[in-house]
Amino acid sequence: MDIKISAIPAKSGVYFFKDGNDRVLYIGKAANLKSRLGSYKKTTDSRILKMLELAQKLEWQETDTEIEALILESQLIKRNRPMFNIMLRDDKQYFYVGFTKEEYPKIFITHQPKETQNAKLKTENNGSKLKTKKLLTTNYSLPTSFIGPFTDGTALKIALRLLRRILPYCTCKQKHNNFCLNYHIGNCPGFCCLKKTVISSKQQVLSTEEKKYKNNIRAIKYILGGKKSSLIKKLSKKLKELGKNEKFEQAIELQNKIKALEKVFSNARIILNTDYLLLNTKSKDLQQNVLSSLKSFLNLKNLPIRIEGYDIANIQGQYAVGAMVVFTEGKPDKSQYRKFKIKTVTGANDTAMIEEMLKRRFSHPEWQFPDLIIVDGGKGQLGIAQAAILNLKLKILKNTPIIALTKDERHKGSHIYLKTTNYKPQTTNLSNLPPAVRNLILAVDAEAHRFAISYYRKLHGKSL
Repeated sequence: MDIKISAIPAKSGVYFFKDGNDRVLYIGKAANLKSRLGSYKKTTDSRILKMLELAQKLEWQETDTEIEALILESQLIKRNRPMFNIMLRDDKQYFYVGFTKEEYPKIFITHQPKETQNAKLKTENNGSKLKTKKLLTTNYSLPTSFIGPFTDGTALKIALRLLRRILPYCTCKQKHNNFCLNYHIGNCPGFCCLKKTVISSKQQVLSTEEKKYKNNIRAIKYILGGKKSSLIKKLSKKLKELGKNEKFEQAIELQNKIKALEKVFSNARIILNTDYLLLNTKSKDLQQNVLSSLKSFLNLKNLPIRIEGYDIANIQGQYAVGAMVVFTEGKPDKSQYRKFKIKTVTGANDTAMIEEMLKRRFSHPEWQFPDLIIVDGGKGQLGIAQAAILNLKLKILKNTPIIALTKDERHKGSHIYLKTTNYKPQTTNLSNLPPAVRNLILAVDAEAHRFAISYYRKLHGKSL
């Protein structure tokens, strides 16, 4: 089958290979349909070549986000059971999300639940005659329901991790006397894994929290079952009811939850783009190609071997921290990461915090200097970064390029500001960058954000 790449959109979605009778042969998902389907033209796998030989049609369905592509793929595989989805997995099993049926349900990922014949039921007509009933079982001892199949375990884990921040649930295996760590970082409601003696005095409050917990589990089931829109409508309806009844505190809490869910679906990067996957390979040629593209785009004299990314984390200036991450030859170099507890800035002034962090960072001449600096922010952050470096009067840093990555209203990378020789910021839309350059910049920024948030949570947890 000849795949016409020019007609395929560079968006996330699900694709279908069909035979001449319109029967689905294979279903797959992609962060970038054009890039993923283009890879089929280069394959040497005999099984994929056989599928392409039988295929007469190629169709696709775009999704707004990569999480939705993951979920849609799961639904369509379950509905169509394509023969090549089974054949191409070899001995690998699909992933399922299990929901235990207990007072406070647990959520876990398991491989394909196996069918068993261990349940025997007597027939109504003949008490001596037995018939078997197939049941789904796993190594989990409690009765469990499942949603699946999912092909990508890593993407599924990340999706659940993101959802758990908004819809907390318990993963503790035993009851205990003190609140668990997940409670302190906002991933667990807390009461669900405390011993009854600890919480018996708060029964009225507990009743409300129990209801919230069950609603969280139900919401995650809705999302993984492909009913995100239905869930958002239900939550929005509930929000209006709370407003009418003047339950403003609950309304604000629910409104924040709705916004957070929409943000996850609009901004979550579940599946890394092929262009950035090149950076995680062992091929130095591929890494050099990406860095060469970045060098050309920024008009640098040398390859940007060492890239430093900076971000700030705080809530209204509280527990403010800064983070520096380092990418060496296009890959994260965690031994070089550094974190800074902001000491001199009061209030929510991110630009001043960036200035303090950079001054402290460059007061360490024993640390290798960067070939490129990436800061999270806009003109203000770019200007303060330039000024901070100029004030240090270090000749070696005078011509160091600086990029400020700006986000849109959905906190998604939108455009960048560049430092030029006359110190007037130059702006460029991310969509105009070569894919490999764009993805590397986004990867550095995302890693800096992750590292900053993890340090902030650590400090906040200690204070609690």
